[in-house]
Amino acid sequence: LYTIKFESTMVIQKMAQSIFIRHLSSRPIVQSNINFPKPLKLEAGKVYKWCTCGQSAKQPLCDGAHRGSGFVPLRFTAEKTETALMCRCKNTSNPPFCDMSHFKVLQGNMFKRAPKCDVPKDKPLVAARLPAYTPLTAGKTYMWCSCGASKNQPFCDNSHASSSMKPLSFTPEKTKPRWLCLCKQTKTPPYCDGTHLDVEIQIATEGKPLE
Repeated sequence: LYTIKFESTMVIQKMAQSIFIRHLSSRPIVQSNINFPKPLKLEAGKVYKWCTCGQSAKQPLCDGAHRGSGFVPLRFTAEKTETALMCRCKNTSNPPFCDMSHFKVLQGNMFKRAPKCDVPKDKPLVAARLPAYTPLTAGKTYMWCSCGASKNQPFCDNSHASSSMKPLSFTPEKTKPRWLCLCKQTKTPPYCDGTHLDVEIQIATEGKPLE
């Protein structure tokens, strides 16, 4: 009986995911002020309803605001007790969890502007509050800007010359796009590790060091 119930729950969840993905063609409302994912503490065995329409005031969970819209919330049961990063931009390909699609949603707005940068001394500037989705070629050596002052982000343009910071040389093993850090606070340079999601970076002034 338990096996049948479990399998039925999985079937319903998969159906809901399928319905959500099909609804992407009609585009849910992307709320620009909450495009970033939200860490949510999940309890093993508990059932949650994830908002698919983007209109819920209880993001990322459903509050019934979808009624009459044609959208249905995604019901899912947490497999374990953990804090998971939940999608709020509603463009994820792995609902209800974030797959970093919000970067693509926001990238056009966030990276077209080039903030005026001071020349850093010994503390990197926050070049941008989002990473850059950058095509990389296997075997090619790149120079990643570590100071944050380069006008050619995410790469170095020698703006660091008057500081103690140096660019990071790296050679990717595979030809594929990667998210390169622009907040300059990553612990896995040159690649983004999600540090930009910290509150202190999200409220930081681009072109300035963290206070």
